[in-house]
Amino acid sequence: MNLRLGSVHANTLKVRHTASLLLTGLLILGIGIAGHHYRPSLSGTAGAFLQAAQPVVQGFAENPAIQAVTETASEVQDIATSVVAPTPEAVTRVVDLGEGRTFARLLLDAAISSDDALAASAALNDVFDHRKLKAGQEVTLSITRLGEQQTLTAVTFEPEPTKEVSITRQANGTYTAQIRNTPIERQRVASRGEIKGSLYAAGERAGVPRGIMAALVRAYSHEVDFQRDIHAGDKFEVLYDQPTARDGSPIGQGVIIYAALIINDAPKPLYRVTFGDGVVDYFDEKGQSVKRSLLRTPVEGARMTSGFGMRMHPLLGYSKMHKGVDFGAPSGTPIFAAGSGIVEMAKFNGSYGRFVRLRHNSKTQTAYAHMSRFAKGIYPGARVNQGDVIGFVGTSGRSTGPHLHYEVIVGGNQMNPLSVSMPVGRVLEGKTLSQFKQGQNKIKQEFRDLLGKKDGAGTQQSKATPPAAASIKVAAK
Repeated sequence: MNLRLGSVHANTLKVRHTASLLLTGLLILGIGIAGHHYRPSLSGTAGAFLQAAQPVVQGFAENPAIQAVTETASEVQDIATSVVAPTPEAVTRVVDLGEGRTFARLLLDAAISSDDALAASAALNDVFDHRKLKAGQEVTLSITRLGEQQTLTAVTFEPEPTKEVSITRQANGTYTAQIRNTPIERQRVASRGEIKGSLYAAGERAGVPRGIMAALVRAYSHEVDFQRDIHAGDKFEVLYDQPTARDGSPIGQGVIIYAALIINDAPKPLYRVTFGDGVVDYFDEKGQSVKRSLLRTPVEGARMTSGFGMRMHPLLGYSKMHKGVDFGAPSGTPIFAAGSGIVEMAKFNGSYGRFVRLRHNSKTQTAYAHMSRFAKGIYPGARVNQGDVIGFVGTSGRSTGPHLHYEVIVGGNQMNPLSVSMPVGRVLEGKTLSQFKQGQNKIKQEFRDLLGKKDGAGTQQSKATPPAAASIKVAAK
């Protein structure tokens, strides 16, 4: 038997017609035989004839052969009916919210009935303000079609990378909506690049987020002068852990796990270490913390415009001792606390302009001048940590252009910030050093494996399943 969806094949109709004729013929035959046995007289009643014919007809109906024919005819009837009847069809459509369109209008434009569109829109407002939807928002519609009629069964969209809104049609025809947080995934990203101009530009060419490059600069700012030490042809490597939404878009700030500056073909690697008590720090390959008591360059991406020592003052016109270092940078560039300490002064201070002085210990202070403004929370007595933003580059006071004047004061005397001895931080030993070495090897291998998945230098991403550790873990400090 041959059937085609949406129509009844001629062979099927022929079988159905033949079966119907066969049944009719068998019934007539049965009644004829009953009449032959009865041989009614002209005076016999029709009722008596039917009474006599009933057992014969019933016998025919109970005959297995007759029942098989009846069942076949019934099945053919059911098949034909199901083929001819329309079948529900599930359809999924993705539509964009047009400029100035409401959510209900979006549904109406998708040929959803006004009743369904208004009901779904009302359900949405129970969990999400549809006025916050932005033009271009993608919305997925699930529709059931039955002939010419279509019914909205579900709607889903993501107003934010970590949120999903869904609207579902219930059995009674009403709609309910819910909003849920979608899980944040993590990606390991390995990248390598060559420095041609600035380190930031090299990172941008390699596809590394600016926030990661800024963290790399801060991590190395204790021992690298980015104005004098970095040259064209030097290279960088970085392996970082980036939180991402389900669609792969980055969320928040990534964390550097491993980085290396290759300066004059000499690599300077560093590794992120988490101690058992939760403290995090970066160490070089020998297990010595890269953190010093003070930053040598407390401003991001700056260039040194004037060194420490005697110079011809650009405004006064005579030689004068310059008791700090000037770093040129655009107005508004963040200035970091060179070390942890207490704010001693935060005010306009004559030729220094907007001025901040920090005390780090009984002997050491740092000073920052010519700011455009102070950072929030910077006032005398406030405590700051190394790397906190304390203000922003400007040209207040006696200044020829936007820059930071930076001083290091030891025992009341200004010292050259680029040459003063900076005490080193923690050094790993014993068990912690052994754990660090093991973790160091694993991270190097992971970095090589990720880069090996691409031909040549560049960036390679990998979703860790389960997530790899975001740093080397060692015993508590």
